[in-house]
Amino acid sequence: MLARAWAQWVMNHRITSIVVVILGALLLGMGAKDAQFSANQRDFFKASDANLNNLIQIEEDYTSDKNVMVLVEPRNRNVFSPDALKAIQQLTEFGWSIPYSQRVESLSNHLYTRVDGDDLMVEFLVEDVDALSPQELLARKRYATSKVGVKDYLITPQGDLSLVSVILNFPDSDHGEAAVEVVQYVHEYVDGLNARYPEIDFRVVGGVAVETSLPAIIEDDGRTIFPFALVLVFAFLIFTLRDVIGNLACITTALLSIMAGMGAVLWSGVKVSPILVNTPAIIVIIAMADCIHLMVNYAQGLARGLDKKTALEKSIEVNFSPIIFTSLTTAISFFALNFSESPPFAHMGSAAGVGILYAMLASLSFLPAVVYYLPSKAKGVNTLPSMGGLIRFYQPHANKIIVGFVLVMVALASFIPMNRLDDNFVEFFDEDLEVRRNMDFMIERISGSVVVNISIPATENGGIYDPQYLGLLEDLDQHLQENPQLRFTTSLLEVMKTLNKNLHEDDPDWYRIPESRELASQYLLMYEMSLPFGQDLNNLINFDRSETRVIAVYDQLSDKELIDLELTIQHWLDQHQFDTKQAIIGSANLAFAHMQYTNVNNLSKGFVVALICISLLLISMFRSWSLGLISMVPNLFPAAMAFGIWALISGKIGFGMSVGITITLGIVVDDTIHFLAKYKYAREQLHFNNHDSVRYAMDTVGVAMLLTTAMMSIAFTSLLFSDFIPNQDLGLITIITIICAVLVDLVLLPIILLKLFGDDGNVQTRSAQFSAESGTDNSARLEGYSGP
Repeated sequence: MLARAWAQWVMNHRITSIVVVILGALLLGMGAKDAQFSANQRDFFKASDANLNNLIQIEEDYTSDKNVMVLVEPRNRNVFSPDALKAIQQLTEFGWSIPYSQRVESLSNHLYTRVDGDDLMVEFLVEDVDALSPQELLARKRYATSKVGVKDYLITPQGDLSLVSVILNFPDSDHGEAAVEVVQYVHEYVDGLNARYPEIDFRVVGGVAVETSLPAIIEDDGRTIFPFALVLVFAFLIFTLRDVIGNLACITTALLSIMAGMGAVLWSGVKVSPILVNTPAIIVIIAMADCIHLMVNYAQGLARGLDKKTALEKSIEVNFSPIIFTSLTTAISFFALNFSESPPFAHMGSAAGVGILYAMLASLSFLPAVVYYLPSKAKGVNTLPSMGGLIRFYQPHANKIIVGFVLVMVALASFIPMNRLDDNFVEFFDEDLEVRRNMDFMIERISGSVVVNISIPATENGGIYDPQYLGLLEDLDQHLQENPQLRFTTSLLEVMKTLNKNLHEDDPDWYRIPESRELASQYLLMYEMSLPFGQDLNNLINFDRSETRVIAVYDQLSDKELIDLELTIQHWLDQHQFDTKQAIIGSANLAFAHMQYTNVNNLSKGFVVALICISLLLISMFRSWSLGLISMVPNLFPAAMAFGIWALISGKIGFGMSVGITITLGIVVDDTIHFLAKYKYAREQLHFNNHDSVRYAMDTVGVAMLLTTAMMSIAFTSLLFSDFIPNQDLGLITIITIICAVLVDLVLLPIILLKLFGDDGNVQTRSAQFSAESGTDNSARLEGYSGP
């Protein structure tokens, strides 16, 4: 028998088993020596992502989508007070000194156009604060708080909050380091402003400020989540098993598995993301579950009077098949994350899968070999109550329990449609983080959270001056204005209409498109010749004047609303554009929305593939179609129940939630395997009847199942302390699922086995014979056996 041969080899070659596992972990772990942290939200996308590439194409044709902004909030609630305007002016000048700055936009350098005789005057809105009279300041405030593209962007309609925006163009080679450098530089300058202007509050916001929070979160989570999970697991096992030395051996086994799993993936050169940083905590939890089963059976062997070596051999033999198959099924569920549209989740799945398989090897070789040399006995196992007595309660109430479970499952499943797909990169960050609070403040007070870029081609180079093309932009603007969640739009249309009004003595009736292509060309030439450095129109017009960009800013939109908006815009463009070249819609928000939908669809496929592979493995292991099919119940019921509970708790399916159900499939099946393996062993090897086989399974593995479930639930709470919301979601949905799973495995599964494989009351079983011959209670006889 392979299991027995393996057990004997390990215990006869203990030093070899220890050295080989340690060297293997060290070799794989060397992949982590040059690991780099991710500080770019685009690392969440595949390089081939069409929506991301649309955004990149727009950035290449115009200006970058990356920015860092500073909010300016005077406590007197008047942005046009002298101190506030001076602070904005200083921030504007500082913006040009920021590394990689491409453009600076603020009230201070916003272009204020007017006509003086025959001359078009283009000047900064607020260039010299002291030179402006109170009346002039008031006039410019009225202009700013009503001007499209200024209001709700550079200043609130009430004039109590303003921002300075710096557009950045990072090199591709060291984007992450450059972003961190910029944000640190801005924070240092803003700290100085706080001292100079105590009556003004400054907040650093923007996409780059959010992105650069990632390395800090990775570092914090690495210092808290994994150590916290390790401490929780260790403390729990000390309390239950009462074996410090044995627990240290288990922890060492888990650490070697982490080293192997993380190192194997980092050898490929991937960056450490806030998702991948969770993997050590996950590996330690799964590895400790393997160790618990081995230590429990080892302690039971010692309690029956076996010597240490024999007890360890028996424990390896007993757990050989269950640990291998549980490790394979769990690894399959994690490897299924490679179906994910987001690379960090695929990286986590691969690292966890490798780590779990290494834990399988280490727990069946390294752990027993090390324990042999240690004074470890896990005495606490023998003080824990057996669970076989629950069968006496289940039998008379079996039908009621089954009906109750079905009703609860159906009731919870009915809430599943209430779940909705919704994600936003800003909302990946916990509300306790300063950057999240600042971004929420900005979104609520001055600017929308969703930016949609539309690049509209003309028929030829210079075709953007054509009144027909400008009319297309006006029709599009009117279409966009129909959405009540639109904040504002910015485009060439606004510039041309303003210039046309300026050059007709600022007559409001002339706030319309120029009448001819020649006029439009002349107006724009005159305007651009008057522009100061850094204020050109390359953010709206491409280099050969063949395309322009429309920027639409919206309030918070759900993923579905955003995708519906894109479809509406695309439908309008298909009906109205007059060039053969396709218009491009690009947006970071839109790219995330599409990726989330694709991610859920792909992970659903991964879930099905994992379920099929796991089911085939179970059928192969049990060599029984009936047991294989029965195992589907405790595998699928918990997922349905957890989805329903999630709808009541949150209802929002984000990144963490979408991967949680897939990976928990492999985790919850572990208990099912151990239970059915013990049941099958009692039926076939011990020749017990169905009733006593179920009881045997409850007695021998029930306590271990409760221990592993409690340990996993406690350990996964460490993820709830992460500042990264997908990590919190992953931890919570995992806890919910494994608790539902253990209820199904220890209550519903035994009843199903009792109902489907009922005994013939006239047949005297081997266990009954033992009881009659010895005069002892049958449960005591059952506890004397140890199964697989």
